[in-house]
Amino acid sequence: MANLATRKGVEGHPIGIEAPLLYLSKTKIIKKGSELNVPFEKTWSCYQGGMKPCGKCDSCLLRLKGFKEAGLQDPLTYEVMPDWYQ
Repeated sequence: MANLATRKGVEGHPIGIEAPLLYLSKTKIIKKGSELNVPFEKTWSCYQGGMKPCGKCDSCLLRLKGFKEAGLQDPLTYEVMPDWYQ
């Protein structure tokens, strides 16, 4: 679509879209982020939109599972922390 809907694409300069994390597990993404010194304390995954991540929605649970499997501590403070994460 980008090649059909942009001037650059129409003029014969194809636009490529790269998604390097698309096929990585959450654990691998977190490990790679750790290697790159990602400030995880500034990242957010929760669907609920509260002052703190809820710790109950699918997104929070996937994030926590990824950190646990990566052997790293998630720096965020959650409203509820699942028992299995302790």
